[in-house]
Amino acid sequence: MKENERDHFLEILCREGTRIQLDKNQYFSSIINHENTAYCLISGVCALLRFTQNGEEIIYHYFREKDLIGGVPFFLSHKGAAQINTLYNFCSLYTKTECILYKIPFSVLERKIKEEPEIGYWISEGIARHFMEEISHVHSSKEDHTSGRLCRTLIELANEKNGRYELQKYFTYTELARYLGVHSVTVSKIMLVLKKMKVIEKEGHKTVICDMEQLKYLAENPHEIGDFS
Repeated sequence: MKENERDHFLEILCREGTRIQLDKNQYFSSIINHENTAYCLISGVCALLRFTQNGEEIIYHYFREKDLIGGVPFFLSHKGAAQINTLYNFCSLYTKTECILYKIPFSVLERKIKEEPEIGYWISEGIARHFMEEISHVHSSKEDHTSGRLCRTLIELANEKNGRYELQKYFTYTELARYLGVHSVTVSKIMLVLKKMKVIEKEGHKTVICDMEQLKYLAENPHEIGDFS
């Protein structure tokens, strides 16, 4: 879907939503609290995650700017809220940075989809993209090569801005390591190799992908980087 179409649909929904600003490290969840509310993420990074009894953070998925959060429970709500809670009561939505969002009641989503059906396709496209990203994350966690896993993660998290791909500065080596379930030193070593290969570069705290095609190639051929498992 084209960027201008996505912006158009966001604008339509946000007009009838409630703007909220959250600090980082805050829970918010329409799933568990039965709020029947979706969220348009305007700025910042949110995550679908859970904390284990030992305090370990398990990240299932990152939501980024211009994502609609809550499409799955919206469509499942037609089957009953009890089923939604059963499916999602083990995880929460959590702000990883300061975030600006718009709360959109399910009733507004349903009405807007009837008025402009393309909004429904946009929401479905977002759900499909998130699903494929989550499947890729689970699949990569079973791979032996940490190098390939990191390359795929960089590809998935990169945003295209002004003709180049970059990661938000929030995605530090420590955060990437937490997401992959490896040591931050391992991520640092792999990133150093990628920098020497001129695939990425650092601009302050921000990671910029200089050669996306080469990064995609290395994701499938991680032995050319080295095995840092």
